[in-house]
Amino acid sequence: MKILLVTDLYPLEEKHGGIPKAIENFALALKDLGCEISVLRADLILNSIIRGRKPYKQGKYKHNGIEIYNQNFLLPFYFNPKIPKQFDVIVSHMPSGTLCGAKIKSKFKKPHAAICHSSDIEVLEKYKIYFSQALKTALKKADIIGARSYWIRNKLPFENVFLAPSGIKKEEITKRSFKEKKLKIVCVSSLIKRKNINLLVEAMREFRDISLEIFGSGAEEKKLKKAAQNLNIKFMGQRPRHEVLKALEEAQIFILPSKKETFGLSYLEALAKGCIVICSKNSGMDGYIENEKNGFIIKPEIKNIASVLKKIVTSDENVLKEISNNALKLAQELEYYKCAKNYLENIKKICK
Repeated sequence: MKILLVTDLYPLEEKHGGIPKAIENFALALKDLGCEISVLRADLILNSIIRGRKPYKQGKYKHNGIEIYNQNFLLPFYFNPKIPKQFDVIVSHMPSGTLCGAKIKSKFKKPHAAICHSSDIEVLEKYKIYFSQALKTALKKADIIGARSYWIRNKLPFENVFLAPSGIKKEEITKRSFKEKKLKIVCVSSLIKRKNINLLVEAMREFRDISLEIFGSGAEEKKLKKAAQNLNIKFMGQRPRHEVLKALEEAQIFILPSKKETFGLSYLEALAKGCIVICSKNSGMDGYIENEKNGFIIKPEIKNIASVLKKIVTSDENVLKEISNNALKLAQELEYYKCAKNYLENIKKICK
């Protein structure tokens, strides 16, 4: 199967700032499963500037064995999108990808699978003047719609939406012991407002004997460091992925109290290391994580973060061990190629 992947959220090089790996991981997994992948990176320049991303020159690129055509658009009307190769099906991610994918579908009469992220929900709910209706129309014309997580599926005004979660590689899922003497918390996140790291910092005032390591950087870093003075918190900055995974292996608790998290690969990485994961309600992995079974779901407020941490600190070791084992089971259910095969099977439904 020849898949044309249309999105603005695709890296053109290894150190492409501000671009998460999730969509590229789908492309690489589908390539491993025998699909021929080409990417149209439909980059809305204004959006890139607002989000602090580096605009790249228009033209052909190749990254990790996949051909990418970077096409820059000044306005989100996506006139005359360039098609890098022949294709059987369009798979779009993000609002810009879906709007562009709808244009390509209309021109080439090919089936279109539109995969929705938190940005799609934001556009549908917030930008009522033009973008909301344009995106809703594009999604209605799609042959199938996918949602990156349960909470996104629940927000979409469409029926029969399939789930398209990210996966974790089998070799990265590791068993652990839960007999550590001192509890350690790890948080992996961009240090921006919607991640609510400030709430975590404030909650840590009640836990002087528990250490917290925060991996990541961002606009809120200076403010957060000031708030964390005299607390048992270390800011680790941007670190290579293998160092983050090592830190998760050594931690017992992972927390990211963000709002409107599409899925959150860092949650999945923490589950794969048997961490007790704390996630915000109606965000990220809510729906995959079941409260007090394989992690904890909270409303992101200081008192709730403090309360769940107290619950973990005072819980019996066997209770924590069971939650940790269930976290590992969830990671196994969300194994990289299992998720990719499910994703591909849903795409195949519209290609018959």
